[in-house]
Amino acid sequence: MKEELKELIVLIDRLFENCQIDYDELKQKDIDENFFDEYNSVRIVNSFLFNYSKIQDKIGAKLFRKFLYVINEIDDLNIPMIDVLNFLEKFDILQRDDWERLREIRNSIAHEYPYNIQERVENIKLALDGYESLKQIYTNIKAKL
Repeated sequence: MKEELKELIVLIDRLFENCQIDYDELKQKDIDENFFDEYNSVRIVNSFLFNYSKIQDKIGAKLFRKFLYVINEIDDLNIPMIDVLNFLEKFDILQRDDWERLREIRNSIAHEYPYNIQERVENIKLALDGYESLKQIYTNIKAKL
């Protein structure tokens, strides 16, 4: 299990590296209705949102449970997510409300309509803010390991 955890961390680190490049570029731009007129802007947003979603999926679906298993807090990877979040909150990895907010952002991104530009702009801004929270959660897990 420890080897699987190491491989997962390498993968998530790589996703964060790629996402950070797009994040840095997006933070320098004015994201408004005209932002999507330029192909390169759309490409950067799509890359950022793809990596952001992948990171959140890997952390939520795999890393949380493997982390808890490796530190001997759980002995079964099939525990409910609510219990996982409670354990993580106990270890000051995250606040449950923060994770729920990140999931809401993720769901908004997944279900947005490309023709609703204002919704896209709002979701991108939410994801940029959420990225910082996601990065902090990941940093907290790595520090505990």
